[in-house]
Amino acid sequence: MSQGALGRIATGMAINQGQFVDLLTEHRRQNWNRIQTPAWQERIVRGLAQHQKPRALSRINANIALPPGAMVLDLGSGIGNMVLACRKQGLRAFGVEPDRIGLNSSSSVSATALGIASQRLEQPPFAAATGEQLPFADATFDLVVMDQVIEHVANQEQVLAESIRVLKPGGALYVACPNYLRFHESHYKVWFLPLFPKFLGAFYLRLRGRDPALLRQIIYTTNWRVRKLLAAAGIRRFVDLNCEEFLDKCRGQGANASSRKAKAVVAIAGIPGLSSLMLRAASFYVRLREGGSEMVAYKDA
Repeated sequence: MSQGALGRIATGMAINQGQFVDLLTEHRRQNWNRIQTPAWQERIVRGLAQHQKPRALSRINANIALPPGAMVLDLGSGIGNMVLACRKQGLRAFGVEPDRIGLNSSSSVSATALGIASQRLEQPPFAAATGEQLPFADATFDLVVMDQVIEHVANQEQVLAESIRVLKPGGALYVACPNYLRFHESHYKVWFLPLFPKFLGAFYLRLRGRDPALLRQIIYTTNWRVRKLLAAAGIRRFVDLNCEEFLDKCRGQGANASSRKAKAVVAIAGIPGLSSLMLRAASFYVRLREGGSEMVAYKDA
């Protein structure tokens, strides 16, 4: 493992909460101007500043058995929330961040996610790197996290190959991203046609007063595409968490089947001879349209 990659990229005392909020507010203003509305930016800053456990970590804890003191890599670590939460949990967590989202390629941008993250710990475990070329030795990590990242990378196949390379045998890869078969663009927070052609999407965003710079960086990713990418990378065992959760509701397991969709599936599945067929159809529907994409994949031991 590269000591430089896991070493400090900044010196000094960790910033306090007020300084963090100020830096985060400025970062959102500079990097997300005309991508998200000021109201959305304020809402996101409030949420990130609460230091609550990231949803992704809660999902990981519920579905992946990590050994004590496990090595974790947050690929696309942003402002460092996942790394900090993992470290509070006793995990040895590190982050890499290329800082190329939104408008921060502009020379006028001074507030970067990596710069903020590096000031939140006295010995910041963050490196400036891309997922296509990770600065770590083979079989270093027990878990690699890609939460809302894979749609932003330049080469999805190479990023997955690198993630698997740095995983220990039997290690887990958590991948979550939007599903671009939905009628919503989660970065701009606007209604959006599924797989909207980029030139039309850019025109539409301009009509709404938004800058299409971020759209140009995005690879439209779907549940099916993530499955295909994992299979092509040699992954033979993975779990579709969204699909399994929905099917558990349909079977009456886990959380109550409170959604109308789940109730409809349960009702039809109760008809003699239709249970198996209906659950397969529900699984297909979830993969196609329901929610985002959220997978846990395992490297062969």
